[in-house]
Amino acid sequence: MHTFIKSQFYFIFFIILSFSLSGNSIEDSAVIYMQQANVAYQSNDFKDAIELYTKVVDLQYESAILYYNLGNAYFKSGDNARALLWLERACRLAPSNEDIIHNISFIQQKLIDRIEQLPELFIVKWWNNCSKLLTGNQWAVCSIVACTLLVLCLLFILLIRIPWIRSLSVFITVLALFFAIFSIIFSKKESSRYVQHPEGIVMGYVVNVKSTPTEKGSDLFVIHAGLKVGITDRLNEWVEIRLPNGEKGWIQASLLEEI
Repeated sequence: MHTFIKSQFYFIFFIILSFSLSGNSIEDSAVIYMQQANVAYQSNDFKDAIELYTKVVDLQYESAILYYNLGNAYFKSGDNARALLWLERACRLAPSNEDIIHNISFIQQKLIDRIEQLPELFIVKWWNNCSKLLTGNQWAVCSIVACTLLVLCLLFILLIRIPWIRSLSVFITVLALFFAIFSIIFSKKESSRYVQHPEGIVMGYVVNVKSTPTEKGSDLFVIHAGLKVGITDRLNEWVEIRLPNGEKGWIQASLLEEI
């Protein structure tokens, strides 16, 4: 378990920078809370650390570092379900961060439920893994860079008569074109992934999954706290969930936290 991320200074600097022109005292509070939370965490006072990190979240800050620290604090306090909730949120902001991925995997090994995911074709699995390397916004930036490079190379081809430069420009143009296409596709895919396919973490320690969205529905199976599930439907105070193995059923919305 990687217990503490390294870039605390950069996060605090980002808070100060993001509000440097506003004249608002919100950044002062955020920096103070973050510093106090780090001290509490390093002193093994995880309850206070959770409260202080949560105060920073309440100030509308969205940061992989903040969510990572909050998830680790919950893990240290013995709440694996909420630890996974915040680590999964951190992973959405930094999908390739090795520390976050490691800690999620570490905690999942301690859960009661270990449900195998439905097998995927190699090409589908490869495509999805490539898409998840970056966030939707990051893929969008990559597509802009690729399109810019594409335009520059086309200008070189049209304006420069030196053979080897023209050949190199043609080669780079082809690569930039393919990269731009894939970046745009991945950007749209990742930007809509969690809207079209929301996910959540089960919070109830023992949860009976029902066949219908009512207490009178028959019990289909039992799941436990910390399990990550897909959310496929909602009705009043009930949500329909899908397990990694494809099984579906209904549970009360209060027993689930959406990531």
